[in-house]
Amino acid sequence: MLTRELTFCCRQGLTITQAKQLCRLAGLFKSHIQFVNVTRRQSVAAANQLALLTLATQPGDLCQLLIEGLDAELAHMAFTCWCGELGQPLGRPATAAQAEQRLCGTLPDYCFTLAQLGHASAPIDKALALRVLVDLLPAELVRDRPALEQAIGAREQLAATIIRPGLAMPHVICPAIRQPSLSLLSSAEPIEWGSPLGPVETIILLAIPTGLAPEQLRPLTRLARALMDETVSTALLRASSSPARQAIVIDALLS
Repeated sequence: MLTRELTFCCRQGLTITQAKQLCRLAGLFKSHIQFVNVTRRQSVAAANQLALLTLATQPGDLCQLLIEGLDAELAHMAFTCWCGELGQPLGRPATAAQAEQRLCGTLPDYCFTLAQLGHASAPIDKALALRVLVDLLPAELVRDRPALEQAIGAREQLAATIIRPGLAMPHVICPAIRQPSLSLLSSAEPIEWGSPLGPVETIILLAIPTGLAPEQLRPLTRLARALMDETVSTALLRASSSPARQAIVIDALLS
């Protein structure tokens, strides 16, 4: 079964006319098409016009179309044009600018640029994945790399940091990092993470300096809660590009 995804940021709300267009397009394909409003953490079948309108999609909402079926490739091409009319599809590196500007404008002390996302096309193990995640952090923000790696390893020894099946979020609070930073690694092959929940495909590292005030930690709490939500975690796991993954994580930090 083929699967495809389109993640986009809405420039306008979903109108009745656009909902009708989406339903009509969905009816032309055998694939099952799901419309996901990541920001509002809701998901409905694209073929259900009334359900689409109940999402109350507004300008600025981060949304995703999940397409699964034998004609998913053809449906993906057709819906790319529809998404372009409603908003900004996320796929090319240049499309990351909006999400990065939102983060910088709201949480200037947090760092999560496109350079902090990576993808492993060949099989890797947990130890290598953790090293790659540290590699992806901005070097100028790391005070003491050996201490940071030791702290991450010690945390993983306590318990495997899996949020949901397929998704892990190793995290550490230590003086080895200068400001709150994130890195994300996706893998083409599942990575064994030492958990009854099974292997993972996406890992988000949170490196947090000691001494942060409670209000500075709230975005990380929002992120953790969002990733425990099935709608958000599924959207992240199904996202097929770094800009889409980055936008989903930033949206979770901010909302």
